[in-house]
Parts: sequence; structure tokens; C-alpha cells
Amino acid sequence: MKRSIRIIAVALVAVMLCLTLVACGKKLSGTYEAEIGGDILGYTATYEFSGSKVTATKTASVLGAKESTTFEGTYEIKDDEITLDFDKDDNDIKGGTFAFEETEDGIKIGLVEYKKK
Repeated sequence: MKRSIRIIAVALVAVMLCLTLVACGKKLSGTYEAEIGGDILGYTATYEFSGSKVTATKTASVLGAKESTTFEGTYEIKDDEITLDFDKDDNDIKGGTFAFEETEDGIKIGLVEYKKK
């Protein structure tokens, strides 16, 4: 009797461990890029995902010279939403919760589609 209780207990622990791993949110890997805005006031936004970390880079062209700003942070995907939390943000690259969708060529965050590089 004690032996069967031990076997059942071990099996329950194994099942709980599997369920815990399945409950973890989806993770992204790789670099995604989008051109946002026009030629005059536009910029390129690049998101690089690794584990639960994200690095966003905003590259703008100012009078022919390229100027880049980098933002470090974390992300979490739950259901059809992504939550980005950056160490700092500006008017273009912001933290918060946005609609999220995977597409054939990349991902869509909010209304912007980012192509996988």
C-alpha cells in the first residue's frame, strides 16, 4: 500500500511539473524590424528578443546622419497580448501592453508588423 502511494505521489509531482512548464508564456527569439513613418520623420524600429529580455533600437536619419537609441527591457506574452517593460522610453518606443500576433513573415505588435531578419 505504501509503495503504491509513493508511485502515485511521484506521478502527481511529474504531472504538476509538466503543467508548470506548459503554463509558461510563449518566448520569442531573433530580431524583428519595421520602417515606421515616412522618409522625412520616419525611423527604423528593431526588436531583438532573447529569453525573456528584449532590446529595442530606434534608428532615425537626421540630415543624412543616422542616430540610434537603444532601450533594454523585458517582455511577456499572454493570450494575444505582449507586455513590454523598458528601462526608459520615448515618444516612439514605449513600454506597455499591446495586441500581439505572429504572422508568416514575423510578428505584429499593436498595428505595426515587424519582419524577421
